[in-house]
Amino acid sequence: METIVKNLSDVSAQPPYEYDSEDRSAAVLLVLCEIGGVCHVLLNRRSESLRRHPGQVCFPGGMREETDCSVVETALRECEEEIQLQRDVVKVTSVLPSLKVYQKTLYLTPVICTVPPNTFTTYNFSPNPSEVADIFHVPLSTFLSDTEPPLKSHTVEHPYSSFDLHHFNVEFEGREFDVQGITAHLCVVIAAIGLGRRPTFEYRLPSEYCVVSDEIRGRVDRILHGL
Repeated sequence: METIVKNLSDVSAQPPYEYDSEDRSAAVLLVLCEIGGVCHVLLNRRSESLRRHPGQVCFPGGMREETDCSVVETALRECEEEIQLQRDVVKVTSVLPSLKVYQKTLYLTPVICTVPPNTFTTYNFSPNPSEVADIFHVPLSTFLSDTEPPLKSHTVEHPYSSFDLHHFNVEFEGREFDVQGITAHLCVVIAAIGLGRRPTFEYRLPSEYCVVSDEIRGRVDRILHGL
Protein backbone atom coordinates (compact mmCIF):
# COMPACT_ATOMS: atom_id res chain seq x y z
CA MET A 1 0.00 0.00 0.00
CA GLU A 2 2.85 2.38 0.80
CA THR A 3 4.23 2.05 -2.74
CA ILE A 4 0.81 2.72 -4.26
CA VAL A 5 0.33 5.82 -2.12
CA LYS A 6 3.81 7.09 -3.01
CA ASN A 7 3.35 6.51 -6.74
CA LEU A 8 0.07 8.44 -6.72
CA SER A 9 1.57 11.22 -4.58
CA ASP A 10 4.29 11.68 -7.20
CA VAL A 11 1.70 13.04 -9.65
CA SER A 12 -0.33 14.94 -7.05
CA ALA A 13 -1.32 18.56 -7.48
CA GLN A 14 0.24 20.93 -4.98
CA PRO A 15 -1.67 22.42 -2.02
CA PRO A 16 -3.61 24.47 -1.27
CA TYR A 17 -6.39 22.65 -3.09
CA GLU A 18 -8.64 25.69 -3.30
CA TYR A 19 -11.08 26.36 -6.10
CA ASP A 20 -9.54 29.03 -8.30
CA SER A 21 -12.38 29.69 -10.73
CA GLU A 22 -16.15 29.70 -11.05
CA ASP A 23 -16.14 26.86 -13.59
CA ARG A 24 -18.44 23.92 -12.94
CA SER A 25 -16.42 21.73 -10.62
CA ALA A 26 -16.82 18.41 -8.86
CA ALA A 27 -14.64 16.13 -6.77
CA VAL A 28 -14.64 12.38 -6.20
CA LEU A 29 -13.07 10.42 -3.34
CA LEU A 30 -11.03 7.37 -4.35
CA VAL A 31 -10.89 5.36 -1.14
CA LEU A 32 -8.17 2.68 -0.97
CA CYS A 33 -8.01 -0.07 1.62
CA GLU A 34 -5.68 -3.03 2.17
CA ILE A 35 -7.45 -6.37 2.60
CA GLY A 36 -5.31 -9.46 2.97
CA GLY A 37 -2.32 -7.63 1.53
CA VAL A 38 -4.27 -6.53 -1.56
CA CYS A 39 -5.29 -2.92 -2.33
CA HIS A 40 -9.05 -2.53 -2.88
CA VAL A 41 -10.96 0.50 -4.17
CA LEU A 42 -14.43 1.57 -3.01
CA LEU A 43 -17.26 2.12 -5.50
CA ASN A 44 -20.96 3.04 -5.37
CA ARG A 45 -23.90 2.22 -7.59
CA ARG A 46 -26.17 5.21 -8.00
CA SER A 47 -29.83 5.06 -7.02
CA GLU A 48 -32.28 4.17 -9.79
CA SER A 49 -34.38 7.17 -8.75
CA LEU A 50 -31.74 9.74 -9.68
CA ARG A 51 -32.42 11.89 -12.71
CA ARG A 52 -28.86 11.67 -14.06
CA HIS A 53 -27.05 8.39 -14.66
CA PRO A 54 -29.39 6.21 -12.56
CA GLY A 55 -27.95 2.85 -11.61
CA GLN A 56 -24.44 3.61 -12.84
CA VAL A 57 -21.29 2.84 -10.89
CA CYS A 58 -19.30 5.79 -9.59
CA PHE A 59 -16.96 6.98 -6.85
CA PRO A 60 -18.34 8.80 -3.82
CA GLY A 61 -18.37 12.49 -4.68
CA GLY A 62 -20.32 15.24 -6.33
CA MET A 63 -20.62 18.87 -7.29
CA ARG A 64 -18.98 21.74 -5.51
CA GLU A 65 -21.19 23.73 -3.13
CA GLU A 66 -20.74 27.38 -2.24
CA THR A 67 -19.59 26.53 1.28
CA ASP A 68 -16.82 24.19 0.05
CA CYS A 69 -13.44 25.86 0.47
CA SER A 70 -11.50 23.16 -1.39
CA VAL A 71 -11.81 20.08 -3.57
CA VAL A 72 -10.92 17.97 -0.52
CA GLU A 73 -13.86 19.44 1.39
CA THR A 74 -16.21 18.66 -1.51
CA ALA A 75 -15.05 15.04 -1.73
CA LEU A 76 -15.18 14.41 2.03
CA ARG A 77 -18.57 16.11 2.46
CA GLU A 78 -20.13 14.17 -0.40
CA CYS A 79 -18.74 10.89 0.91
CA GLU A 80 -20.23 11.54 4.34
CA GLU A 81 -23.59 12.44 2.79
CA GLU A 82 -23.70 9.46 0.45
CA ILE A 83 -22.36 6.53 2.46
CA GLN A 84 -21.66 7.89 5.97
CA LEU A 85 -17.91 7.31 5.74
CA GLN A 86 -16.75 9.86 8.31
CA ARG A 87 -13.75 12.04 7.56
CA ASP A 88 -11.96 11.07 10.76
CA VAL A 89 -11.65 7.52 9.37
CA VAL A 90 -9.92 8.51 6.13
CA LYS A 91 -6.46 9.90 5.45
CA VAL A 92 -6.16 12.07 2.36
CA THR A 93 -2.84 11.22 0.70
CA SER A 94 -2.94 13.12 -2.58
CA VAL A 95 -5.08 15.20 -4.90
CA LEU A 96 -4.65 14.47 -8.59
CA PRO A 97 -4.81 17.28 -11.15
CA SER A 98 -8.34 17.98 -12.38
CA LEU A 99 -9.71 16.40 -15.53
CA LYS A 100 -11.80 18.43 -17.94
CA VAL A 101 -14.75 16.30 -19.03
CA TYR A 102 -15.94 17.55 -22.41
CA GLN A 103 -19.42 16.07 -22.40
CA LYS A 104 -20.34 17.90 -19.20
CA THR A 105 -18.05 20.95 -19.52
CA LEU A 106 -16.95 20.02 -16.04
CA TYR A 107 -13.70 20.00 -14.07
CA LEU A 108 -13.45 16.81 -12.04
CA THR A 109 -10.81 16.39 -9.32
CA PRO A 110 -9.89 12.93 -7.95
CA VAL A 111 -8.97 12.98 -4.24
CA ILE A 112 -7.02 9.91 -3.11
CA CYS A 113 -7.36 8.66 0.45
CA THR A 114 -6.70 5.53 2.49
CA VAL A 115 -8.51 3.89 5.39
CA PRO A 116 -7.04 1.41 7.89
CA PRO A 117 -6.62 -2.20 6.73
CA ASN A 118 -9.87 -4.23 6.50
CA THR A 119 -12.06 -1.13 7.04
CA PHE A 120 -14.12 -2.08 3.98
CA THR A 121 -15.10 -5.36 5.65
CA THR A 122 -15.72 -3.99 9.17
CA TYR A 123 -17.06 -0.43 8.77
CA ASN A 124 -20.79 0.20 9.13
CA PHE A 125 -21.45 1.93 5.83
CA SER A 126 -24.91 3.47 5.60
CA PRO A 127 -25.88 4.43 2.03
CA ASN A 128 -28.25 7.35 1.56
CA PRO A 129 -31.06 5.55 -0.35
CA SER A 130 -31.95 8.67 -2.34
CA GLU A 131 -28.45 8.71 -3.83
CA VAL A 132 -26.79 5.29 -3.44
CA ALA A 133 -28.18 1.84 -4.16
CA ASP A 134 -25.08 -0.26 -3.43
CA ILE A 135 -21.59 0.02 -1.96
CA PHE A 136 -18.91 -2.47 -3.00
CA HIS A 137 -15.17 -2.85 -3.39
CA VAL A 138 -12.81 -4.70 -5.72
CA PRO A 139 -9.04 -5.16 -5.99
CA LEU A 140 -7.44 -2.21 -7.76
CA SER A 141 -5.52 -4.61 -10.01
CA THR A 142 -8.89 -5.65 -11.49
CA PHE A 143 -8.67 -2.69 -13.84
CA LEU A 144 -5.41 -3.79 -15.45
CA SER A 145 -6.69 -7.19 -16.57
CA ASP A 146 -8.55 -8.19 -19.74
CA THR A 147 -9.48 -11.64 -18.42
CA GLU A 148 -10.78 -11.20 -14.88
CA PRO A 149 -13.29 -9.60 -14.81
CA PRO A 150 -14.58 -9.74 -18.39
CA LEU A 151 -13.46 -6.60 -20.22
CA LYS A 152 -15.71 -5.01 -22.81
CA SER A 153 -15.29 -1.94 -24.94
CA HIS A 154 -17.33 0.17 -27.29
CA THR A 155 -16.28 2.69 -29.90
CA VAL A 156 -17.21 6.33 -29.49
CA GLU A 157 -17.35 8.36 -32.69
CA HIS A 158 -16.27 12.00 -32.79
CA PRO A 159 -16.22 14.34 -35.80
CA TYR A 160 -12.47 13.92 -36.32
CA SER A 161 -11.68 10.58 -34.71
CA SER A 162 -12.99 7.57 -32.82
CA PHE A 163 -11.77 5.84 -29.67
CA ASP A 164 -12.59 2.88 -27.46
CA LEU A 165 -14.05 3.22 -23.98
CA HIS A 166 -13.57 0.20 -21.75
CA HIS A 167 -15.89 -1.15 -19.13
CA PHE A 168 -15.56 -3.97 -16.65
CA ASN A 169 -18.08 -6.50 -15.32
CA VAL A 170 -16.93 -6.92 -11.73
CA GLU A 171 -18.37 -9.30 -9.15
CA PHE A 172 -18.98 -8.59 -5.47
CA GLU A 173 -20.73 -10.99 -3.10
CA GLY A 174 -22.36 -12.87 -5.95
CA ARG A 175 -23.61 -9.80 -7.84
CA GLU A 176 -22.24 -8.20 -11.00
CA PHE A 177 -21.61 -4.49 -11.47
CA ASP A 178 -20.71 -2.70 -14.70
CA VAL A 179 -17.91 -0.14 -14.25
CA GLN A 180 -17.77 2.13 -17.26
CA GLY A 181 -17.24 5.69 -18.52
CA ILE A 182 -15.11 8.17 -16.62
CA THR A 183 -15.17 5.88 -13.56
CA ALA A 184 -13.57 3.03 -15.50
CA HIS A 185 -11.06 5.45 -17.03
CA LEU A 186 -10.02 6.70 -13.60
CA CYS A 187 -9.78 3.16 -12.25
CA VAL A 188 -7.38 2.20 -15.05
CA VAL A 189 -5.27 5.34 -14.57
CA ILE A 190 -5.11 4.98 -10.78
CA ALA A 191 -4.27 1.28 -11.04
CA ALA A 192 -1.57 1.82 -13.68
CA ILE A 193 0.12 4.64 -11.77
CA GLY A 194 -0.37 3.19 -8.29
CA LEU A 195 0.73 -0.36 -9.14
CA GLY A 196 3.27 0.76 -11.75
CA ARG A 197 2.03 -1.78 -14.28
CA ARG A 198 0.60 -1.53 -17.75
CA PRO A 199 -2.84 -3.03 -18.52
CA THR A 200 -2.91 -6.39 -20.29
CA PHE A 201 -5.18 -4.80 -22.91
CA GLU A 202 -4.53 -1.96 -25.34
CA TYR A 203 -5.24 1.36 -23.70
CA ARG A 204 -4.74 5.01 -24.40
CA LEU A 205 -5.91 8.11 -22.62
CA PRO A 206 -9.14 9.22 -24.34
CA SER A 207 -8.21 12.83 -25.14
CA GLU A 208 -11.46 13.24 -27.09
CA TYR A 209 -13.44 12.44 -23.94
CA CYS A 210 -11.50 14.32 -21.29
CA VAL A 211 -8.33 16.33 -20.81
CA VAL A 212 -5.76 15.18 -18.24
CA SER A 213 -2.71 16.99 -16.93
CA ASP A 214 0.74 16.64 -18.44
CA GLU A 215 1.90 14.88 -15.23
CA ILE A 216 -0.78 12.19 -15.50
CA ARG A 217 -0.38 11.78 -19.25
CA GLY A 218 3.40 11.52 -18.97
CA ARG A 219 3.33 8.94 -16.18
CA VAL A 220 0.69 6.78 -17.89
CA ASP A 221 2.48 6.98 -21.26
CA ARG A 222 5.74 5.83 -19.64
CA ILE A 223 3.96 2.87 -18.05
CA LEU A 224 2.14 1.94 -21.25
CA HIS A 225 5.32 2.03 -23.29
CA GLY A 226 7.58 0.44 -20.68
CA LEU A 227 9.80 3.51 -20.29
